[in-house]
Amino acid sequence: MLSGWEKVVFILVLLGSLGATRSTFGNMFKIIARGSKPIDWGIIVKRIPSGILAFLGKPLFKTRLLVTIIHTGVAWGFILYMLVNLIDIVYGLVPGFQFLPDSFLGNVYRLFVDIFSVIVLLGIIYFLIRRFIQNDPALHINDTVLVNEKARGGVFRDSALVAFFIFFHVGFRFVGASFELAQSHSDAYQPAASLLAQAWSGLDMGTLIFAEHVAWWLAIGLILAFIPYFPTTKHAHLFMGPLNHMIGSNDMTPASFETIDFEDETLEQYGAAQFEHLPQKNILDAYACIMCNRCQDACPAYITGKPLSPSAIEVNKRYYIRDHVSDLAGGAETTEKLTDWMLTEEAVWACTSCGYCVEVCPVANEPMVDILRIRQDLVMMESRFPKEAVTTFKNLEVNGNPWGQSGLDREKWIGDLDVPLMREKGEAEYLYWVGCAGAYDARGQEVSQAMIKLLNKADVDYAVLGTEETCTGDSARRMGNEYLFQMLAQQNIETFDNYKVKKIITQCPHCLNALKNDYQALGKHYEVIHHTEFLNDLVENGKLIPNRAIHSKLSYHDSCYLGRHNDIYESPRNVIASIPGVELEEFPRNGSEALCCGAGGGRMWLEETLGKKTINIERMEDVKAIQPDGVATACPFCSTMINDGLKAEGLAADNKDIAQYLLESVEA
Repeated sequence: MLSGWEKVVFILVLLGSLGATRSTFGNMFKIIARGSKPIDWGIIVKRIPSGILAFLGKPLFKTRLLVTIIHTGVAWGFILYMLVNLIDIVYGLVPGFQFLPDSFLGNVYRLFVDIFSVIVLLGIIYFLIRRFIQNDPALHINDTVLVNEKARGGVFRDSALVAFFIFFHVGFRFVGASFELAQSHSDAYQPAASLLAQAWSGLDMGTLIFAEHVAWWLAIGLILAFIPYFPTTKHAHLFMGPLNHMIGSNDMTPASFETIDFEDETLEQYGAAQFEHLPQKNILDAYACIMCNRCQDACPAYITGKPLSPSAIEVNKRYYIRDHVSDLAGGAETTEKLTDWMLTEEAVWACTSCGYCVEVCPVANEPMVDILRIRQDLVMMESRFPKEAVTTFKNLEVNGNPWGQSGLDREKWIGDLDVPLMREKGEAEYLYWVGCAGAYDARGQEVSQAMIKLLNKADVDYAVLGTEETCTGDSARRMGNEYLFQMLAQQNIETFDNYKVKKIITQCPHCLNALKNDYQALGKHYEVIHHTEFLNDLVENGKLIPNRAIHSKLSYHDSCYLGRHNDIYESPRNVIASIPGVELEEFPRNGSEALCCGAGGGRMWLEETLGKKTINIERMEDVKAIQPDGVATACPFCSTMINDGLKAEGLAADNKDIAQYLLESVEA
């Protein structure tokens, strides 16, 4: 197809593009390598299937179904065009070349290219209308959280650039195919291009050949010009997203991250203060980000007007890289604090660590973990944190509970109940972990008492630690005080070892997560069971029989640390459904998309002063939507926040733990 001089020009352009591409991609991986925790590239081989599924768009289908279907069509079409571009280059360079002419595979290839060309073009038109005409709010990030000012207008410019590049690249190739067909005959396996070719029936052969040449150069020229620019655009997610899935670090829970070895005297930095303190994986997150903003759709901080958006974290990160690419790739040490350009300190402390942003992200980004690492720096390196945290840390360190009550009072909740103590029994099949809320909080004590009655009724071999129990350290860890967390954890681990504890039942999802996942990172593995799981098993096995009908419409509030963090969704609902007379009606936001109560990430102990409303009041919108008789909870933090919200909004629904509802039915 190409003349001799055109081939020379093409080779020169190709070499120039490849040279520039080598430089920009090289800079990208040099910048990623600046991170503090090296990526285990060897793990990629084991996770190729997850990478392929991510490449094909599976993770997108968690939310926004219509948009996802259209996006997937565009993505698959563009993926197909990688092969199309190679074949078109050969077509241009080799005289008379046809790809598998008059063969089944060749026909399938041409049909797929024709169909997906139309799908891509229509999909891009839809996305341009959605962003620039409909101005969909879901695509916006509040300017107050885009700390990098260049990111504010840059997000829309990047989106427009990528959209128009794809549209014109695919469009010119599609039009070029129609000019080729117009020179000879239509092709049943290229129906759309053949239809367009009819529009050129009045043109002479010379004009058609010239037009095909122009379309070929524009289509191939655009891709050669774009490839070097690729790492600086949001389009990098096409490859970096699947790569991110294959190197993902959080195998246990979205809130899990590596422990700090405080005995390592070579460590000079705890947590993350500057760019190079971020792990390599979390730097790669910036390149993987689609800027789809799914992560802020149900971010409790963002939707209640706090100065935090998980999407903005990655966007700010990307624009910081773009602004400092030469210095970062060249190895120059950064001096700016992350809180100067990635997110503000107010945003750092607004996070509830609910895990929604990690759960919903289609490219496996972990903005929440960035926040938790920054908290570590602020607490352990800078000693700069909210004043309420000072009291919480002191209470945990001195008294072993965030309420600051005496450790000697941990057994007061028992009262006249028959509760076996581990120090008297010696060992038991199950350790019933009461937790700080279950021992000290009035509402939590009622749950503990209900659980004891149910365990006794089911004749379970269990015991409690009583005064030997101390806080798991969950709140300390999520608030950035890793040292205090490990101190509390080691104290509990020694107690567990003393009694040869293997199985633990707990009514608090935060305790569950700490004992099951955080302690595992310390080298200890326990079978930790949430009380709703255990109760569900007892009911299913006939050891507990709900026989008294409770004629109420109940809704269940999903705890973030039970659901998203530990994938426990069904057992609480099964227990509720086992109670005769109960009608279970779901909140509009439920399951993996449930709204946080606002207490996680240590927020239970901090005042909520920012934003247009508190998070638990926002949750009341779901209560108002269905008007249940009661809201069942399975977490002491959630119970407190939901109960406060119901009172503040004057709602008539009651609030009890699932164990309490079950006991009402079983005791009959």
